[in-house]
Amino acid sequence: MGDVGKLVACLKELGFKPKVDSFQHRLVIQKVMYLLERKGVKTGFTFGLYVRGPYSPDLTEAFYSHRKEVEGLKGGSELNAKEKADVCELNALFSLNASWLEVAATYAFFAYAQGLDPFTATIKVRELKPFFSEAQIAVGTSKAKEFLFKPTEKDLKEMKDEFSVWESASAVN
Repeated sequence: MGDVGKLVACLKELGFKPKVDSFQHRLVIQKVMYLLERKGVKTGFTFGLYVRGPYSPDLTEAFYSHRKEVEGLKGGSELNAKEKADVCELNALFSLNASWLEVAATYAFFAYAQGLDPFTATIKVRELKPFFSEAQIAVGTSKAKEFLFKPTEKDLKEMKDEFSVWESASAVN
């Protein structure tokens, strides 16, 4: 079972007061907690892939068995500074938009959990979620990458080298 105190603390930090009986609220919480877990906020919930993207039966069980704490945002543990920053970044990027969160979490599952390349991960998202428009998929995958991608020193050097060619070309004019 995951950490209900961490769940409540994340919801508080998001400013989101969920209703456990609302499918939409449960969907948002599932995707938010998955993305935060991928980012490094340790909640202890385990996720598998279902039709609507990453899903944790343990998290659903926690919603229902701790309804008062979850809906009342009571008894949360403290988030450290990095966790608070991660929650704030997620909130700023996604604005708790269920469609973006669902696409982003599904993309993250394929790209980061399964290690698929970005192109293949996007194709998998399209296959699993044909009811989303190309624009929704593009926005969701872009936001997932922005939230989860941490460039290595090698990535940064390659980007700097690539951009330096463009900078020197524009300096010629």
